Amino acid sequence: MKRVVIAQTGSVGPDVSDLFGDFPDWFARLLRGRAEPLVARAPGDLASLEPFDGVVVTGSFASVTAPEPWMDALSAELLRIARERPVLGVCFGHQLLARALGGRVERNPRGLEAGACEVALTPAGRDDPLFDGVPDRFLAHELHEDHVAELPPGAVRLAGNAMSPVQAFRAGNLRAVQFHPEIDLARARFFATRDRQDHDRRVPGGSEAVRASLAETPAAVRCFHNWLARYVGAAEPQAGDVRCASSTR
Repeated sequence: MKRVVIAQTGSVGPDVSDLFGDFPDWFARLLRGRAEPLVARAPGDLASLEPFDGVVVTGSFASVTAPEPWMDALSAELLRIARERPVLGVCFGHQLLARALGGRVERNPRGLEAGACEVALTPAGRDDPLFDGVPDRFLAHELHEDHVAELPPGAVRLAGNAMSPVQAFRAGNLRAVQFHPEIDLARARFFATRDRQDHDRRVPGGSEAVRASLAETPAAVRCFHNWLARYVGAAEPQAGDVRCASSTR
């Protein structure tokens, strides 16, 4: 069985983890039966987990716009690994990789993107194996304020939308997505309820709009399974596995 490192870049906090587990648990659910999950919780841990076949970089409540030494250390490790093996960045991981490659990450002037949002593939995205079997427009769960404002040199944009024009990109063995394939409907509902006052403070009626948007997002989950199959070389998912089950762990 293939071995995939989950590079943990933050923690969800006890209010979430008591119900749903922490960031690595969310990805481990999608790896179940297809690859062995290994968790790296700090820069330097990656080397100690050798051998492995790929790395997925989680989301975080930290911000790439406020750099810390551990971000630079992790970025250096990821770029080294990506010379030979596949790396997938998700949300914060997407932004971290963009910055490491020379792209620009900033607080999104259009505001917070939250809920199940439509994402559109570019022509390059339609041809990339990451999006095999994914429609040109699909729903994906989002929860972020920062975004990739400028692609790194040589990177190719794979998907976008009006709120965050760079929703996915590729650069060599790196793939990165702004959206969350690992967030299922149960987790999305929890965040929408927990953060409703914040949504309403930002935009009148914002919490209602976020809750109304929520839906299953099988196409986004398909992207993660595609990464495992096409880049890591893990076994293809069984029928029905492209849906992100609403389990607690």
